[in-house]
Amino acid sequence: MSSPYVSQDVEVKENEPETLKAIFVESYEKCSFCGSKLVFSHDLNIGFLQVVEVARCPGCGVTMNPKKFTLQ
Repeated sequence: MSSPYVSQDVEVKENEPETLKAIFVESYEKCSFCGSKLVFSHDLNIGFLQVVEVARCPGCGVTMNPKKFTLQ
């Protein structure tokens, strides 16, 4: 008779956060349309203490919405 409990490998649970992190970074760095690597540019706005990040795809020419980060 087989056991209803499923045994899990301990190594898989330890590496899970690293795998999720790698998936997130890969989705952040690649174009959602063509899959090529994005080129990021950062503009500093001293008056508002902000950094504006713009991502552009060299493959298909798509420009992502700029993200603003506040300096502290």
